[in-house]
Amino acid sequence: MEAFELTSTKLGALPLINHVLDRADLPRILDRHLPAGDSRSRLSSAAAVRLVVTNLLVGRSPLYALGQWAHPYDPALFGVSGEQLAAVNDDRVGRALEALFDADRASLLTELMLGVITEFTIDTSELHNDSTSVSVHGAYASADGTTVRGKPTPAITYGHWKRPPPRFETVGVDTDRRRRRRGAHHLPAR
Repeated sequence: MEAFELTSTKLGALPLINHVLDRADLPRILDRHLPAGDSRSRLSSAAAVRLVVTNLLVGRSPLYALGQWAHPYDPALFGVSGEQLAAVNDDRVGRALEALFDADRASLLTELMLGVITEFTIDTSELHNDSTSVSVHGAYASADGTTVRGKPTPAITYGHWKRPPPRFETVGVDTDRRRRRRGAHHLPAR
């Protein structure tokens, strides 16, 4: 009689997430815009950034725990081999994020967004992106607007809101064409 070995791996939401990421062509876009790295690296920058994106969508683990978070999953769910998944550590992921910083992010995001709009047939007449205000927490001493490797960095300053913060906790978006209303509205806190 032959001996069988049972191997158990976690699936979670990764098949669904991968379907969306693949339709968005994220793996190919990351491969195109991020450097391949050198022969010493067992994990490409594109694979590491994809792992970070997947973790942000599903796991929310800190960088130092990405390998531990990913370990129960089948490596193929991340588009890597077992050896590549074993190479995940905060240093390698940090280098991949530096490669993302050095990449032409504007072209990367433009290509990604145009592809997503086309692939998912998104009606852009109903969308508006206003990302003018960002709140940060923590100490960012080096975020002073200086140029790093030829690119400007954000300048995190202490100042005043352009508008006072709303006294509500939730923002809703109404795109119901039948009611002929569009735009964001505030929902009171419960």
